[in-house]
Amino acid sequence: MVSCKQFFAFLIAIISFVYTFYVLGHLIHFLSAPRKPSKMYTWVFNLLDNQSRLETAYGPIVFNTLYLILFICQHSFMKSKYINIVMHNMGLASVERAIYSLTSSFCLRYLIKNWSSASSIVLWQVDVDRNEWIWWSFVTLHTLLWLIIAGGSVIMDLPEILGIKQVYYDIKNYAEPLAYKSFELRLLYDHIRHPSFIGLTIILWFTNLMSLDRLLLATMLTAYMYFAWSTDRSDLEYQKYQLQQKKKELKTNMKYL
Repeated sequence: MVSCKQFFAFLIAIISFVYTFYVLGHLIHFLSAPRKPSKMYTWVFNLLDNQSRLETAYGPIVFNTLYLILFICQHSFMKSKYINIVMHNMGLASVERAIYSLTSSFCLRYLIKNWSSASSIVLWQVDVDRNEWIWWSFVTLHTLLWLIIAGGSVIMDLPEILGIKQVYYDIKNYAEPLAYKSFELRLLYDHIRHPSFIGLTIILWFTNLMSLDRLLLATMLTAYMYFAWSTDRSDLEYQKYQLQQKKKELKTNMKYL
């Protein structure tokens, strides 16, 4: 029979699962929707002739930096050993990942909702609306990259990443999901929990309008991912081995078709 604590954990996991996908939709639009250039934009090399444009960007840059710091701090602090110990002592080990996903989604949604555009300064701009081929190329590339990230999340066990699998296993009185995975895979998960560093980096930087606030966003998140994801050679060898095994399985299955 499901206990009150398990029911509470299951409810949190469901809310986290749904809300994470809701925020993800906003994130995709926030990062990948083509942005329309305006005549008010000033190229970065023209700032000396128009200092007022730089002054108007101070406020948005300061507040956006604070939003990013809030998200990064939450993302790192909630993964700390201190939080892990507290959750275990409170008997909430099964819902730890779901709470992590939920709080991350709250911080990310807050960042997106309150983000201020420093649109008075740009590094480059491409008006994709004027050229249908460029527009489709831009949208197709971003769509492909998001599909790669989604596929990688499924391969890395999406229900476990979002925390719903841990709660289900606890209700069934199973060991935690990681206990059923190999040592090499657990080590990889310890180093990285989000797929496609390259894909997300391209999404951040490949924009048709690189304004000052987008430059700030791309720089800070790329740097955070680079320093936070500590993959090593053993992780690379493990992934190469798994890829070779999948190719062998695919060839074997093709013979029987």
